[in-house]
Amino acid sequence: MYDSFLRICHDLIERFVPVKRINPLSRTHAYPVLKLQKQKLRLWRKEGNSTEYKLIASKLKSLLQSEETKTVEKHLSNGNARDFFKYINSRYKNSSDIGVLKDSSNSPVNDDSRKASLFSECFSAVFTTDDGNEPSFPLRTNALMDAPIFDPCTMELMLSKLSPKVNTTPENLPAIFLKKTCTAISIPLSIIFSESYRTACIPHSWKTAIVRPLHKKGAKTDPSNYRPISLTSSVGKLMEKILHKHLISFFNDNSLLTNCQFGFRSNRGTESQLLSYQASLLNNFVSKATTHSVYIDFKKAFDTVSTKKLLQKLTSYGISSEMHNWFCSFLTDRTQQINVNGKLSEEAKVLSGVPQGSVLGPLLFLIFVNDIGDSFASNFLLYADDLKLFSTNADDIENDLEKLEAWCDSWQMSVAPSKCEAISFCHRKRLTNTNPTFSINDEILPTVDKIRDLGVILGSGLSFSEHLATTLRKAHQRVNIFFNVLRRSTIDVFVKCFIIYIRPILEYDVIVNLISPTSLTLIV
Repeated sequence: MYDSFLRICHDLIERFVPVKRINPLSRTHAYPVLKLQKQKLRLWRKEGNSTEYKLIASKLKSLLQSEETKTVEKHLSNGNARDFFKYINSRYKNSSDIGVLKDSSNSPVNDDSRKASLFSECFSAVFTTDDGNEPSFPLRTNALMDAPIFDPCTMELMLSKLSPKVNTTPENLPAIFLKKTCTAISIPLSIIFSESYRTACIPHSWKTAIVRPLHKKGAKTDPSNYRPISLTSSVGKLMEKILHKHLISFFNDNSLLTNCQFGFRSNRGTESQLLSYQASLLNNFVSKATTHSVYIDFKKAFDTVSTKKLLQKLTSYGISSEMHNWFCSFLTDRTQQINVNGKLSEEAKVLSGVPQGSVLGPLLFLIFVNDIGDSFASNFLLYADDLKLFSTNADDIENDLEKLEAWCDSWQMSVAPSKCEAISFCHRKRLTNTNPTFSINDEILPTVDKIRDLGVILGSGLSFSEHLATTLRKAHQRVNIFFNVLRRSTIDVFVKCFIIYIRPILEYDVIVNLISPTSLTLIV
């Protein structure tokens, strides 16, 4: 059924959708500039570096500078802050092309197809195979989720809100086509989605991802220093959005997700967790008690989730048999292809993990780790796969780390002890060198005096001086970038942009320097 739908859509695109190839590197100039360029070339061939040639070259240079100034002013003088910063970033955005890589024998690889194969091998190496064990997992609710309704009106509304992008998808249906035809395709898609849910049959293109490597840090020649960014079916994600809304409503109504989880949840973002965490730290600080915190780092958490064990947990959360069968089909037999500079690798099987680039993937991961702190004695907070344990009792944390080891062994998750960190928060006068040490998997966790927590740098003495210094340094860098871009604009546009965009940053600089870290801590 879906194949017929795709054939009709592709035929319509080929017959009625105009195609225009755009070269992002090409620049179009006004007619006077093009005329002077031809005149300059003609004089060079005829007279060489003559006086008239120099005069024409000078006029052309002035005209090009004037044209560049007008282009900059067009982007900067509309008073829209979003457009302003988008233009600034575009001028300093790094190229996404993948350069030379090195294989396992340290030999350089220049061919894009070979690069794609290297990335495919690297990304596939992290997958895990289920060990066959089925840990005990009691029923979490007696409620049973009802079937979702695939209403054409709802789908038409969701399609109309898609971003009009000509994006790359496994079935070559760009989002702009789905958006423009939302009314015509809403009823056929509602029938396809209903049948897919009823029969647990999912099209292959919905389970295929086009993966683009994105550099994280370290040497760009090492494939392991890249993370995969998956592009999945736009049509498949539409059905996922409907199921996601249905699932999250069921879990919220029955209070099934722990209140300690803040990632990928509505109204529970980074600010909410930081405020909750800061409140606990400051309460202990006022009581002159030391708060010990351990930050846990999981190895490739999203890619190593056992599919079989995830399906086992879904059953305990009241998922209906039809939904369970659909998820079983959705999570198995998945494939991915690596896209490097337009070259695709061979399809590789995805053996484990929640689907990257999907709508349901993050929610499925939250369900998988939802029980991780059921038996913890100390306080804990989760932000997706970021876990931190904190308590004024160091023994409680050490015991909880042993429980965490047992949980990881049962559910085939692994911790990277070298990337975990421990820190003790207390008043500066009470700071000592005898802070407790913590271990996991028989490895001592490194102890630090400052740590980055969801973008905020916290010091062991609850000082924000390091965070403020880092923020100011970045602000100064941005101001320098602004000045570098604005130097080609006229004085009127420069003054306008300075007042609207740059002066608030400078005022923030002055205010922060007037506030001492101690007073800022007390204010928070």
